[in-house]
Formats: sequence, structure tokens, C-alpha cells
Amino acid sequence: MATREAACHCGQLRLEVAGDPFAVSICHCLACQRRTGSAFGMQAGFKAGQVRVDGRFGDFARISDEADKKEHVFHFCPDCGSQVFYTEPTEPDLIVVSVGSFADPSFPPPTESGYDSRRHRWVGLPDSMQRFAPEVWDSVRPLYDAGRYAEAATRGRELIEAYPDQGDLYYNVACCESLAGQGADAIEHLRRVIDMWEGARDMAKDDSDFDPIRDEPAFQELLGR
Repeated sequence: MATREAACHCGQLRLEVAGDPFAVSICHCLACQRRTGSAFGMQAGFKAGQVRVDGRFGDFARISDEADKKEHVFHFCPDCGSQVFYTEPTEPDLIVVSVGSFADPSFPPPTESGYDSRRHRWVGLPDSMQRFAPEVWDSVRPLYDAGRYAEAATRGRELIEAYPDQGDLYYNVACCESLAGQGADAIEHLRRVIDMWEGARDMAKDDSDFDPIRDEPAFQELLGR
């Protein structure tokens, strides 16, 4: 099995990694831009058993801006300050390594781009890369939380026009339309997100936001009931 070595700037903190990562992604969120001092962060996910850590490191923890609000603990060299990897207390089998720490131009390329709405406009991405921008819903969430579902649905449809490839938007808009009594629109937007991602079908089965339309034949047919 092939091994790779990641290291901090001064070489005090080193990781020996066996095998390939199970995921490689880039993230354009503002926290990753500040963390890396670059336009985006690039990271590779490994199982804990693949990684051996040698050297001293300090920790800095922050709560994710995403809906799951997970804690991320970033580990850095206390001598040169380079952040080399991070872990999540709720995922003990996960170690995420900063790809730049490998200093390997042949490293596997990323397949996903997160927080795409905050991507610097000069950064081009291949068409094959999946792009996710769940953060664009943040401007609508207060309307949803306040029970102003029709307004949230209207604003969400505007966002869909600007970000037509974001499945999360279609799903969230469908939830708002269901709660606003716009059943036909909700079913159509739910159909479109299922076409993008089959997992949305199972999510909708247990989502109480769809209770107002749960007994409609078109909804039941869409969910395969």
C-alpha cells in the first residue's frame, strides 16, 4: 500500500498516511480562507487507522457554520504555526489533512466544492466537480423560522434562478411551499431535487414540513408509496 507524508512548514509535525483518501474537497467558506491565508481550503479525509502522527501539536476548536454545528478541532505545529490536520470529536474515526501539507502535485484532485457562493470569481472549476452552496439559504432562514412560509418560498424561488444547480434550495423551497399551502409547487420542486439526488426522497418521507401534502396522491406517488 502506498504511503504519503504530510508535514508542517518547519517539519516538526509530520503525518504518515497509508492508502488513498476517501474524499478530497475544497471549501470556499470565509473561515477556511482565514485559516489557510488562501482563496480556499483543500482537504482530504482519511480513516484514523490510515494516519500516524509524529510530533507536537496545538489545538484550536471552532463550531461549524453549517446546520449540523459540529465542532472541528484544528491541529497546528506550535513552532511554525502551520495547521496540518483537523479532527471532529463526534467522528473519532475521521482525520482530515490539509492537502497542501503533502506538497505533492500528483495528489488526487478534489471532487467537491463547498460554499461555492463565496468562491473568488477568478477561481475556475471543472464542470465535473460537484458544487454545494447551502449558505445561500441563510438569508431566507429567518423568514422560515418566523413562520412566513409564503415569503420564504418566494425568496427561495429567486435563489433557484440564481443557483439552479443547488438541490438544497429546491428541497427547502418545497418545504416552504408545502407549509404555505402551495402543494403543486412543492411537489414539483421536490421532484426536481429527487432527480438531482435520490436521497431527498427518503428525507421527505420523514420531514414534518410535508405533512400538509402527505396525503396527496401526487406526493405519495413521488415518494413511492
